[in-house]
Amino acid sequence: MAKQDSQIKAGKIAARIHLDVARSLRPGLNLLEIENQIAAAITTSGGESAFKGYKGYPATSCLSVNSTVVHGIPFDYALRNGDVLSVDLGVKVDGWIVDCARSYEIGRATTSSQQLIKTTKRALDKAISLCRPGTRTGDLGNAIQKIVEDANFSVVRELTGHGVGKTLQEAPNVPNFGKRDTGAVLTEGMTLAIEPIVAASPVKLSIADDDWSIVASPKVMAAHWEDSVYISASGPIVLTR
Repeated sequence: MAKQDSQIKAGKIAARIHLDVARSLRPGLNLLEIENQIAAAITTSGGESAFKGYKGYPATSCLSVNSTVVHGIPFDYALRNGDVLSVDLGVKVDGWIVDCARSYEIGRATTSSQQLIKTTKRALDKAISLCRPGTRTGDLGNAIQKIVEDANFSVVRELTGHGVGKTLQEAPNVPNFGKRDTGAVLTEGMTLAIEPIVAASPVKLSIADDDWSIVASPKVMAAHWEDSVYISASGPIVLTR
């Protein structure tokens, strides 16, 4: 099966799983239940997890709560009212991968958390709208940065989007900040995982004792939205919606 066809199939699986997870979220739901739901859904769909085993990662999903920015290993934690949960997963079909993440408010989140999530998604949507041959990664990063900073939130600059294909992370890097007309040039047939990662205020990052979870200091809320986007001559094809 061709790259685009395989990634379209993988993207549909990933999008459906995110919808099912979103419907199940509630205070009291355990992260391990979400991990098991995602793992079972990928298997029954005929796909494979692109995360489990990648560089030794032990789970099918990354479940990052509140000030855990990305790469949260699912553990025995019951979601609480007001939490922000970022769900990141990857699906492989016939050797081709897609990668996508969503952030969700649990129960009644604060107005600030709601705006953080909405702003991060809006930044992603704007970047996607620019994806066509000839656009440069700096154009995407500049658009993301402007939306995030205009809303008085902070781009997590150390973490970037990336190409995605036969492996989970490929060239080019796609920073969430930058100057227009700089960076790698997008070409037809490229697939990018574009992923604004945003904190409520400027933070420093560290790796938790599990050697994977990246946490923010100070402990402010963070949000993460990601889609895999195929670059076609006629514009972006969002594979994971």
